[in-house]
Amino acid sequence: MKMDKDVTEEENHVGTTGWRGFMKKAWAYLLRNTFQAAVVLGIALGLTLKASAELDTLQHLHIGFPGEILMRMLKVVAVPRVIVNMILGVSGLGVHSSRKIILRSTAYILCTTLIAVIIGITLVVLIKPGVEYAVKKEEQEEEKDQAFSTADALMDLIRNMVPHNLIQACFQRFKTDRTEIEVEVYDNNSSMMTNATEVRKGGHYVNGVNTLGLIVWSFVFGVILNKMGEKGKILVELVNVINDATRCLVDLILGYLPVGVMFMIASNVLEIYDWETIFKLGEFVLTVMIGLVIHAAVVLPLIYFVFTRSSPLAVIRGVFPALVAALVTSSSSAISPVTFRCCKEQLKIDERILHFMLPIGSNLNMNGSAIYEVVAAVFIAQLNKIHLDFAHLLTVAVTAAVASTGAGLPATGAVTTLFVLVAVGLPAKEASTLVVVEWLLDPCNTAVNVMGNCYGVALIYRVSTQELEHMTRRDAANLENIQVNISSQASDEDIFHSDASQSEDIGPDQNV
Repeated sequence: MKMDKDVTEEENHVGTTGWRGFMKKAWAYLLRNTFQAAVVLGIALGLTLKASAELDTLQHLHIGFPGEILMRMLKVVAVPRVIVNMILGVSGLGVHSSRKIILRSTAYILCTTLIAVIIGITLVVLIKPGVEYAVKKEEQEEEKDQAFSTADALMDLIRNMVPHNLIQACFQRFKTDRTEIEVEVYDNNSSMMTNATEVRKGGHYVNGVNTLGLIVWSFVFGVILNKMGEKGKILVELVNVINDATRCLVDLILGYLPVGVMFMIASNVLEIYDWETIFKLGEFVLTVMIGLVIHAAVVLPLIYFVFTRSSPLAVIRGVFPALVAALVTSSSSAISPVTFRCCKEQLKIDERILHFMLPIGSNLNMNGSAIYEVVAAVFIAQLNKIHLDFAHLLTVAVTAAVASTGAGLPATGAVTTLFVLVAVGLPAKEASTLVVVEWLLDPCNTAVNVMGNCYGVALIYRVSTQELEHMTRRDAANLENIQVNISSQASDEDIFHSDASQSEDIGPDQNV
């Protein structure tokens, strides 16, 4: 009876686990489809309202109110998500592996992400998908009137990297102003007082998150926790709990996302929807696709070939099922088992590299998402006719690279874009326009993310054969030492038991 009861409980547990897994998959599928349906409904609602009646400003505000609530909810979790991702990404590199393998993996992730961001920024600055044709011609004249110089922007960048108050950095950043004032100066030639213009600099804090300062010090904090080892694990676990809590909060927001997105798009359609907007969206899609193709077809294969002298086509053939699954699911996290199996069975990569590299790459190495996010942020700035100097572009690049980490879930590209815009202080209202093309670009971004991880795993495996052999010999030696210690302990116990039995035998004879 007891065995039957245990079997019944085990069957119930398996059934419950299977049901929960089915519900999670069904919810993810429903979320993707409701998200796309919200885009269509928002466009239809906006076109219907625009054609049927003329709405005043107050009514227009009421229609966009649910979207405003969505924006407020996203702002709540924007800063915690960026900080937690950076701390966990750096502190999680302290694994029991070869230091060279860790350094190579870190270098690969940083270099590919940096190249992806540079490709995105270069293309969006050259193509200018969000700038009107007339404005493109007058851009040189407008740039001459900019009040900031490059030196001031760079100094502000360094100042914001070292904030004197981390709490203040969550809502304010430092900015240098240059003001021109008229002063009276003595003219030696005319021996009279004349008016002259003098430029004076002054700095003050403006509203907006100091994202760069938070990222820098989150990185430093993660490095310190990594160096502390066992002592720092308590804080790492605390940050993990905060990360899980923010993920749960984001999941709740994603449940409201279709409603907010529908009204955001409807409000946006009422305001700016025309053929020029469609043309700009087409240029935006073209810019992102060109960046993805350059990175996937040129940069990643070239890096792999330079360091391994092997054909990159072999990697593509081996992981082709994972790339197809990425295009279908739009989720690099969901297809991690498929990627693992392809790398292990087709590419014959050591499991130790896979267990170390794939989890990190699935959360940190998001090249496709980084290209999309940086192009989207600059595109929104161009739509709003906001000039971005070098310092602003650098801030956008770093923020997009950090925010793209953990973007391995479907239907979160628009959410991440809103995070970036909110974090760097750009207007996020027009970001709802990008949701219209989200369904087209998200699978392509995911495929490039998975491809970058697969190339990285294959590259690290090819260049780390000596370290893997050394780790194998070390593990074998450790196993041999453990077996010797166990056998010596067993022999000591046998000797102890034999001595005890002899003493028991001698004891009665002495009493006799």
